[in-house]
Amino acid sequence: MHQLLEKLCNHDGLSVLWLGNNSWLFHHDGLLVANDIDLASDYRINPSPISALELAPHIDVHFMGHSHGDHFNHDMNLIFQEHGHCTFVIPSNCEQTAIEWGLSPERLHVCKPEDRFEIKGIKTQAIRALHGGKDFAVYEFANLEDCGFLWEINDLRILQPGDTVLLTQHLHLEHVDVLFVSPTEHNMHIQQSQILIDRLSPSYIFPQHHSTNVVNEQTYFWTKGYQDELFAVLKPEQQQRFKKLSIGDIHRIH
Repeated sequence: MHQLLEKLCNHDGLSVLWLGNNSWLFHHDGLLVANDIDLASDYRINPSPISALELAPHIDVHFMGHSHGDHFNHDMNLIFQEHGHCTFVIPSNCEQTAIEWGLSPERLHVCKPEDRFEIKGIKTQAIRALHGGKDFAVYEFANLEDCGFLWEINDLRILQPGDTVLLTQHLHLEHVDVLFVSPTEHNMHIQQSQILIDRLSPSYIFPQHHSTNVVNEQTYFWTKGYQDELFAVLKPEQQQRFKKLSIGDIHRIH
């Protein structure tokens, strides 16, 4: 087992490992959960500290929220299928593509926004996501079947909104302990992220979608994160809960 995985799994409670962008690993009670794994993007500034092949035998569930390659990645998923045993949780608008890629239908759990289900002991609610684009506008090809996820792990409620602008559904959620937030132009940026943090008052705030891929005139709206600017506008008690990780960092939650 890769040393990062050994370190992640050497803990009885819940731990998270950031691998860049929206790529996260969660470990709890012998279960390894992945979210939006993309480790080999052509845009990536530095190589991932761990490869998909090293991850594949250990992942139990891989959650993905929408069809873009930095979240729903062809190469990653084929490696996970060939060399591992994980279940792939995908929104219904990705099902046909997954099957065309050759992913086994028996390994797929297909969901739609507002679905509630339990998988590998993880209580999950799919949350609607509405993808943003340039200039803080909703993406012209935004799909109403895209999902974020609300997980219950170790008595903690964990919100991964996915790629989305702020929606009323987010503000109506209750008792969110851990929040992943994307302060980019094509997601919630600074003001919407601050509104969400104020409303949910999570104990842990993890910025994502930053410091991973090359920022240039073509990519800035989705690769440039404003995590430091978001931190600056938070209240002091919120700043204490704000956990800006570097790629490869692990944080023990509970």
